[in-house]
Amino acid sequence: MDKLTKIFHQVINEIKKIDIKYGINLNDFHNLLFVISILFGLLFLFYIVFIFFTIFLKKKKTYNIVLLLGPCDSGKTTFLFKLKINKLCRTVPSMKENIAFINIKDKKKNKSIKFVDFPGHPKLSYGIEKYLSITNVIIYILDSSDRQSLKIVAEKLFELFMNKTVVKRQIPFIICCNKTDLCNSRPKQVIKEDLEREIEILKMSKNKGLDNDEYTEENEYFLGQNSEFFRFEKAPCHIEICSASVKDDNIEEIIDLVKKFY
Repeated sequence: MDKLTKIFHQVINEIKKIDIKYGINLNDFHNLLFVISILFGLLFLFYIVFIFFTIFLKKKKTYNIVLLLGPCDSGKTTFLFKLKINKLCRTVPSMKENIAFINIKDKKKNKSIKFVDFPGHPKLSYGIEKYLSITNVIIYILDSSDRQSLKIVAEKLFELFMNKTVVKRQIPFIICCNKTDLCNSRPKQVIKEDLEREIEILKMSKNKGLDNDEYTEENEYFLGQNSEFFRFEKAPCHIEICSASVKDDNIEEIIDLVKKFY
């Protein structure tokens, strides 16, 4: 800064010499220099504002993520490919995330939303945490014909309801009962009641395992009071339950619910 001031003084001294020799009006030059300084200042301010909004918008865009969760063979990857290319594809259980940008048509405009299909293998569940901080909505897909996996689904939902990031950010859930085309599939209301019953068992077991010193208001907020039977309506996050059949292209209800959160 000192060097810049010194240069300005040298320039002004040279101009004074020219003014004496050729009769140039130094006041006009000062006015011109002032205007140029103002313009450069405004340009610099505009640049700072532009950088700020660029960072802000990028940060905002990172939250446009739909996280697909659920057990293996529940239809998560098939659902993702159906959205992406509008075709049914034969898939195998994923061992890594499948990511796709899907254009969701709305009344006003198309929205490009990032979908992340997370593997359903239990050994990979540790990697979910990195997505929870940037997720806008969780779609939990389950097989409505698979009664054996119901306890696993309830355990995973219970873990998510107890997750501090999920509760703090109030991430909404869409629980999708897929494969309604199968003859042994069950209605979503029956599945809802069964899941509530299983989560209540887990809640009671968790409460009994806590000492009096460990049982705090925070635990009560996550789990609910012992006297209250668990209901999805009283879950720490907003829950929507829908039915679908990716095979029969019956996925409109899921898409409508996704639009609701964007």
